[in-house]
Parts: sequence; C-alpha cells; structure tokens
Amino acid sequence: MPIVSTSISLSYRLNAFLSDTNFKKSCEIILKKSTRIDKRVLSNVIAHDNSEQPFIDDGKNIYIWYLAIGSMINPISLYLRDLTPLISYPAKCPNYRLVFRDNCGMADIEFCEGEEFHGLIHLLPIKQMIYLDQIEHMYKRIIVDTIDYQQCSHSVYVYKMNLIGEEERPISIPSERYVDIIVKGCEHFGVHTSHINRLKHEQPVIPRKLPTMYETINNIPNDIYYTDDDLLKHNGKDPMFSLWISINGKILEYAGLPSDDHPDYENQKQFYEFVLTHFAGREVTHTISKTWYEPMYKLPLNDDDLCNEHRALAEDMCVSWGLDSSKINSESYWKPVGRLHQTFKKSKSL
Repeated sequence: MPIVSTSISLSYRLNAFLSDTNFKKSCEIILKKSTRIDKRVLSNVIAHDNSEQPFIDDGKNIYIWYLAIGSMINPISLYLRDLTPLISYPAKCPNYRLVFRDNCGMADIEFCEGEEFHGLIHLLPIKQMIYLDQIEHMYKRIIVDTIDYQQCSHSVYVYKMNLIGEEERPISIPSERYVDIIVKGCEHFGVHTSHINRLKHEQPVIPRKLPTMYETINNIPNDIYYTDDDLLKHNGKDPMFSLWISINGKILEYAGLPSDDHPDYENQKQFYEFVLTHFAGREVTHTISKTWYEPMYKLPLNDDDLCNEHRALAEDMCVSWGLDSSKINSESYWKPVGRLHQTFKKSKSL
C-alpha cells in the first residue's frame, strides 16, 4: 500500500471516470461469454429456500447465500475468479456498518446498532464458496440478517475480518482502485445510491499511483536463469525443493514463516497457504492481474492482454505485500534467486 500524508489521505476522493471506458468494455465482453442459468433450474433451487437459513439444500446440491461487501460486488471480479452466482440482488444489512481495516484497507463489517449499509447478495454453489473461503483467508464467515429492496429478510453469510489476538484490526484508508471496483459493482447491480454516494463522496481513499511511481523487485542475481521446468519443481510439493514464484520473470524463493509467537505469524501462515495453493511454482503476473483486478486496464483474459503498465502494477502490488527484501525497513519472507529464462512479449500500450 503506498504511503501518503494524512492530509492527502483524508481529503482525496474516488475519481471513477478514469476507468469508466475500460470497465464498460469489460462488461460487454463478459456478458457475451457468460452463460445464464436456466430459469427452471433456478426455480427448483429457490423452491427449497428457507429465509432463516444462509444456505439451500435441494437434495442434490448445496448453495450458499453470501453478502458481498468488497470486490465481489463487481461483475468483472466475479468473472475473473470463476464465480458464477445463480442469482444476485442488492440488500441492506441492519445494525452493522461498512469499515475498511488493516494495512490493505480491506472491507469489513462492524456491529453498530441502529446503523446499516448496503451490499450485494449472491447465491453460490458450495464448491465456489469454499474456493472463496481460501481467497478470503484473512476473514471468517459469520451469519447476519439482511433486508432486500422489497423488504424481505434473509439470513446470509458475510466475511468478517479475523481479529489480531482479541483486538479488531485498525481502521484504515482503502485504495482508490478497491473503492472504484466496489462502486462500479454497486452501480452495475443497482445498489442504493445512498451507499454509492457515501463511497464516492465521503470515503477517503489512497490515490492510485502514477505508473512512473510503480515499485520494482530489486537485487535479482545477475546471469542466473531458470527454465519453466525448474520453476515448476519448486511448487511446494517436494520437500527437496524450496517454494518459488515468478513475477515478471523475477523468481522469488520463500524463506519460511516467522516464529509462532511473532505478531505476524497467523497472517503469514495464511498468506503462505494461499500462495502454495494458487501461485506456487508458477509465473504469477497474469494471475495477480486477474485476482486483484484493476478496472483502469484491459480485461486480463490471457497473458497477451497485459500491457507493460499492467505488468508493472502487478509487480508493484507484490512489493507492497512485502515480497521485496531489498526495501528499507521491509520484513520480507521472500528473497530473489534469479530470473525466468524467457522474454516477455512487448505489450501494446494503453
């Protein structure tokens, strides 16, 4: 997360116009690619619904009612993570408020009697919900009551951020990219304008970096190259080989978890497990660009869709997560060991 002064952080608001054109184009693309569920199938599933339960068991499959509060409100984020809700609709969540926490400024909920916020309810197959559990490794699912815009109530699952010990994580300022994703998703699905306007006009954000300010991973050993096969051997499955990932052809080796009494132990353990499952032994630039969608850029359906700036942004994200041990005062659990023996294609400009 880029560091800015408090005065800038508290005064800067979302500039949603910058990404409007690319977001519109992306929505048009996924609309053509998406397959709509048969209405009879949906009717058969809904026939087994009980509004007091956050799931549906139709005797064949289990489906989960899930309240999205962050990037999963956005249709592009859903598509890029292969999440296909049977149905999605806006709703409000009484007696809670939306907050942003931790260094990354991620969405969370906080109990506050008398307040409410708006989000988007999805009905997801349980396999997709379990996959989402892995992605949302800093959260746990809890059950809350929601009210849709027809005043019908329903119990649903929502992600609540894990505590640090017995304390809530600190309130922080979200990135402009993140709030842009949420706002565009809210507008797309018809979430109430009061919620959208609060995010647009009241919520401080950390402004997007200029591409010239993107940080890179440094101290890569000179003249040390590895092949794709070498990288694949380091996928965490064989204890003889340490865990590696590659970002823009820069290979990083995992140095190990901190001690179990370290304050960052649980976070690092969960991050390690996530990397092991989704990134290990791979070149991950394209995967990062899909998972952490940036609506400023072209829809990253494949590696060729990434322009040079988009690749640089993915690497900058990795630096912000502490994957560059060369940064001053950075406590990194990764170290650069060489480069991937390949030449990235020269991408087209924006």
